[in-house]
Amino acid sequence: MDVQLSGKNKEIQVIIITTQCFAPKIGGIESLMTGMAEAMAKRGVEVLVLADGKTHETDHKQKYKIKRFTGWKPLRRLAKAKYLEKICSSKNVKAIYADSWKSIEYLKKYNKKILVLAHGTEIPKQYWTIMLDLLRFKKNRIINSYKGVHKILANSSYTKDLMQASLKIDTKLIRIIHPGIDVYDDFITEEDKKNVANIIGKNSPIITTLARVEKRKGHIFILNSLIEIKKKFPKVLYLIAGKGPYLEHIKQITKNMNLEKNVVFLGWITEPEKSLILKQSDLFVMTPTTVGESVEGFGMAYIDASFHGIASVGSDSGGVNDAILDNQTGIICEAGNQKMITEKILLLLENKKLRESMGAEGKLRANENYAWDRKVIEYLDASK
Repeated sequence: MDVQLSGKNKEIQVIIITTQCFAPKIGGIESLMTGMAEAMAKRGVEVLVLADGKTHETDHKQKYKIKRFTGWKPLRRLAKAKYLEKICSSKNVKAIYADSWKSIEYLKKYNKKILVLAHGTEIPKQYWTIMLDLLRFKKNRIINSYKGVHKILANSSYTKDLMQASLKIDTKLIRIIHPGIDVYDDFITEEDKKNVANIIGKNSPIITTLARVEKRKGHIFILNSLIEIKKKFPKVLYLIAGKGPYLEHIKQITKNMNLEKNVVFLGWITEPEKSLILKQSDLFVMTPTTVGESVEGFGMAYIDASFHGIASVGSDSGGVNDAILDNQTGIICEAGNQKMITEKILLLLENKKLRESMGAEGKLRANENYAWDRKVIEYLDASK
């Protein structure tokens, strides 16, 4: 069924095409694309989102329109391409924003401005591999998908450099735009406050990681650090929010290290709960490494922490150097360096003044550069 458009002129100014389900916002790219749609619609732009998944109960409440696609993934992409061709032939579409190269692979390059986001994780990195032919095939698919686009919007300097090194993309085609972010303080309820208070109890200090629980996110380094941290802070509490393929392994490690009283696994949490937990945290820590083709392209969780005035400890992996200003909004450690990670976490836990100073600097930077009401202008300007 076709989407019925709202607005006086019934035109679509922007189409956002994504492989994400778009609701609820549980992932980084999903949150990014949803935030983009919301921010554009808030500015009066007529937006149509082509998204995966069954119709969600909140779809009709949005200020933008959503057309859903289900079924086998390759067929979904083809269906979106066919539907987009129909829309572009009858509507005055000014720009098309895609969440990755996969979303535009089957698109005809219409006389429209197509802007595709690049996150780093989807770009081939390993040149040596027994699967070289398969890797070359993927690289050719990506390069062919990018042909004819107006701009590639890289989420970090790392991603831009990777695209140039791995895919030989012309630097003039790439623009760096760090993702935008929302903070949902207005939706916090008394029940949310009570739930978070019960989680934290009388423990202190509070260390938090908000991330998909997979090996490259580096949860293991924080767990190892807790052994030393407990000697100075017996009631330290480490909050792990998120789910993922590494979750059960991390839970077992926690048990083996006798850290069960110092670690709480929160699973997926709501946006209000996330805000409350960050407000109650003393330090945000996420120390990723590169595992195979998987890498931290930017690290929006650090910006989330900054919005709440919380300093971060990260690692020099992927695009983290863009997300954390070293020794200003947090500290960046050498990826995989357990000794350094432990030392820097302790340094900030023991130095409240330094920790709060970095948090204040991060909050100022986040509000000035990453709030969606400002960030959306960068995305819209990229189409000019």
